[in-house]
Amino acid sequence: MKRIGVVIPAITEDLQSELLDSIYRAAAAAGCDVIVLTTATTGLEYHVQSDMMTGEENVFSLIGNIRLDGILFASQYYDKESVLTMITERIRAAALPCVDLGDSIPCFESVSIPQEEALYTLTNHVIEQHQCRRLLFLGGPEGHPDSEQRLRGFLRAVQEHSCSHEIVYGDFWRERAAILGTELIHKKRIMPDAVLCASDMMAVALCETLKAGGISIPEDIIVTGYDGHISALSNFPSITTVGGGISSLGTRGTVRLLELMGMDAGTHENSEMHILYGASCGCAERITDYQSAAAKVQEHIRQEAEANELLEMRINSDIITRAATVGSFAELMQIFDRNAHIIKGFRSLHLCLCHDWEGDLNAPDSYRTAGYPGQMLCVLSKIYSMDGEDKGRFPTAHIIPMLSQPHEPVMLFLLPLHASVQVFGYCAFVYDNPKAFRITVMLVNMMSAVATGLLILRRKRYSDYLQKKIEEASLYDKMTDMLSKKGLLLYLEKQMQLSARTGIMLVTIEKMISTANAQNHAQLSDKEIQTELLLANALRLLSGHEIQTARLDKKTFAAAFPLPEKETPEQRAEEMMIQLDVLIRKMQEGTAAAFLPEPYYVCGICEAPAETYLSGLWESLRSSRPKESGFIGIHELKKLRREIHRAPELNWNLSELARRLNISKSYVQRLYQEHFGISYLDDLIAARIRMAQELLTATDLRISEISEACGYSNDTHFMRQFKAKTGITPSAYRKMK
Repeated sequence: MKRIGVVIPAITEDLQSELLDSIYRAAAAAGCDVIVLTTATTGLEYHVQSDMMTGEENVFSLIGNIRLDGILFASQYYDKESVLTMITERIRAAALPCVDLGDSIPCFESVSIPQEEALYTLTNHVIEQHQCRRLLFLGGPEGHPDSEQRLRGFLRAVQEHSCSHEIVYGDFWRERAAILGTELIHKKRIMPDAVLCASDMMAVALCETLKAGGISIPEDIIVTGYDGHISALSNFPSITTVGGGISSLGTRGTVRLLELMGMDAGTHENSEMHILYGASCGCAERITDYQSAAAKVQEHIRQEAEANELLEMRINSDIITRAATVGSFAELMQIFDRNAHIIKGFRSLHLCLCHDWEGDLNAPDSYRTAGYPGQMLCVLSKIYSMDGEDKGRFPTAHIIPMLSQPHEPVMLFLLPLHASVQVFGYCAFVYDNPKAFRITVMLVNMMSAVATGLLILRRKRYSDYLQKKIEEASLYDKMTDMLSKKGLLLYLEKQMQLSARTGIMLVTIEKMISTANAQNHAQLSDKEIQTELLLANALRLLSGHEIQTARLDKKTFAAAFPLPEKETPEQRAEEMMIQLDVLIRKMQEGTAAAFLPEPYYVCGICEAPAETYLSGLWESLRSSRPKESGFIGIHELKKLRREIHRAPELNWNLSELARRLNISKSYVQRLYQEHFGISYLDDLIAARIRMAQELLTATDLRISEISEACGYSNDTHFMRQFKAKTGITPSAYRKMK
């Protein structure tokens, strides 16, 4: 069976789904499979290149590895020259026939659709049906092929009817349309009877601007769009636009590619462009079109509501947590298999890994960062709602084992499976209805969870190997993979030989804090081991090139760290305790844990001999256990500071701190500055700004919502304080990240 490849970035909107649907219909009629190579990211130039995007774009290297008989290149959705060049070179190297649907790559054939005729018909409708005599055309960039075709149709109609007209070049997007609307509102440009926009995005932006300026649509001015985008159909008033263009493009492109492949394309039902009548030209009475548009809007809203519901379920589940703490490959596959149902609409999915995904134990820092091997492992193949199975090794050229067997034509979506630039393989989804596939948060999260689990397993494999070697010398603790006391002493002695200034913190569990899940105190003993390991896991997350951790006994741990000359061990240790507190609580979110560990610590600068110093510090830890109540010095203040950093959005003030510590406000301020090297107010502001940075990066919340979520009652005050601390505005920070 012949295979047509489709190269397209993240599929996130209806028009892309319509394009793929028309491609699949034409290809399936000719008995061809459709293989869609796509990503979870868009191909826009303004997106800063990152390791994650590099890992995503690696999927296009499959063009040279898998068997394809021709390619449809949706180049109109790419803006990054580097990606366009890379894909173009791979297609040419594979010597495959290719049709460029975006008409932007000179070396490939392209197809055209009769856009001129569609704009001619729409302009005639505005002139003849609505008696418009003064018209304005808002086009795309001057010289752009699509814009010029639509402009020619507009000019034919206005010239035939001897109408006065004006041409304004735009950008197919919102900015120029908003400027035009402002000019009309302030009478800097003569108000026409109608504005015909070369894209729906421009039409929507123009309507929004005009309505905000008190101009009614269609009573004062008629506005039309082009594309049949959901934004036009869901606008109020609904915008009269041109639909069917993207379907026509997909059909024509597929037919031409089939001809280049030497196949009979057959005949296909007419999917030419047509007018979708809306209220923006006064044609709401055309009830059939209006109902059709309303039905599409309702379906879009239903899908969005379902996505939001699944997203909430996804967030509240523990899939990512379990994948990040997975103990075996079989356990990870079970997690993926049993939770794949949250990705709706697929007929089957196939998880395929590079045969070398585990890496080399003798070169743990060496891993695949580009391309795919000649052999893959299909480790999970499942039909929706049924248990999956391992299909074993297969040639990469087959894409998935299923395609090497007799089958009806399918549309298969290939997504890269990677952790940053580390390539693990790909996941293939087969859909009966191409319009059901969409890049969603649930899909991305699921893929990320699997990649994270594989990364954890890869590291665990090496850790197990290393642990086995180190255990012979008793340098590591078996339970936590941390250094043992002996290993820590050797490390400290080595640091002193290097004349390194090394801080050391000993931390242990003071008591357990009961949570809402606790039923009785008898549960405490049952949870001790888990809570001790919870503290160990949190410490491990802190460890790295700068921090060396150790387990000294059942519930006593150590962290050694390089200490700059101007920094005290107390300052560094307190910052680490704040991070530990946050990590412990995050790891317990959504679990049935009845108790949380409440750690306390002592710290200092290591001195020779290391064993004597460590023993003295350990004795200090035993004798400095905090009392159950009352202010006993800095310990209580440290606990309170961690609460502030855990929830900086609350209404903290000095009076509340003084009351809880049973000391004066001035004493609180002095203690805060002395022990933390920062004032209470500056520390609170820093915590809020850090929380704002996380929300700006990880959410789509508006700036005003983030301001409120971080404890600010005044948006202006928040933005001024954010810029003072970071040097840039919140909006600029979001774009930068």
